[in-house]
Amino acid sequence: MKKTIFKWAMLSVPALVTAGCATYPDEATTRQIAEKMVITSFSTTPETAKRLAQDASQQICSKIGDAKLTEADAAEVIKLARASIKYPQSGKLVGDWKVGDKLAHDGAGDRIRDGELEKRKENGALCQNCHGLAPDEINVGNVGPSLTGYGAQRGNSEAIAKYTYEKIYNAWAYFPCSNMPRLGATGHLTQEQIAHVVAYLIDPQSPVNKK
Repeated sequence: MKKTIFKWAMLSVPALVTAGCATYPDEATTRQIAEKMVITSFSTTPETAKRLAQDASQQICSKIGDAKLTEADAAEVIKLARASIKYPQSGKLVGDWKVGDKLAHDGAGDRIRDGELEKRKENGALCQNCHGLAPDEINVGNVGPSLTGYGAQRGNSEAIAKYTYEKIYNAWAYFPCSNMPRLGATGHLTQEQIAHVVAYLIDPQSPVNKK
């Protein structure tokens, strides 16, 4: 009798597993449920809540689990990133390196404090948070590659200035879904500010390029 009960119990296991799998949401539904949970649990002002809305590029880059970025996805992210890039009306991609120096070490702006967006005239770039900068600086991050000697190694040609400007404006134009903030595309930095940071990186007089 016990053997019969055990046999029927074992036969019912696949059915239960199948039933459980059949009711489990698919990937798209799971994503919608997860995003809704995040949104409903995020208590803030309408202004800061806008950060929860992903643009087309972010939606591609926010794949679930260990899903890999396909060639088609990467190409689309690059396309969208390049379309986002805007240049200074003056046409000058290289500004004042001294202003860029200050921006590279300024971390204020766009921070949420007490549920409200920090009030500030201009945001900083805070390059030092992820990159090595001037040779004698110690308080720098290493999440990104060192930028020490950036201009000394690459030069300060028009092509290098343009590449550097675009990389700061929207790094995804070159490295889809990388961790580098899209400082220009998100409106965190103005076009003129980015030009100043470019100067800080490539100007021969900048501390970045001094030995």
